[in-house]
Amino acid sequence: MNAFMLEGWTPILLSGILFMVIVFFISRKVSKRALYSLALVLSLICIGVVILSMTVVGGWEGMGIAIVAISILIGIWIGTIIGIANRKVSI
Repeated sequence: MNAFMLEGWTPILLSGILFMVIVFFISRKVSKRALYSLALVLSLICIGVVILSMTVVGGWEGMGIAIVAISILIGIWIGTIIGIANRKVSI
């Protein structure tokens, strides 16, 4: 029995968390400028996927792809913010 009722949402949430962790670890190795550039490029890709999924794919399938892309977008920016905040504390 699934107590949290997340059986359909688990891959979506895990993809956002995975990208958050990846961006956080990348933020410890690269400069601020490179991190912001990476986050910007990945954000533009996610926004493009959202637009294409709604216009080209359409229907519920397109909405599912858009929700995954939005989850990844949120994960990218949370990882970027945490990485920058962690860097300021350690210096």
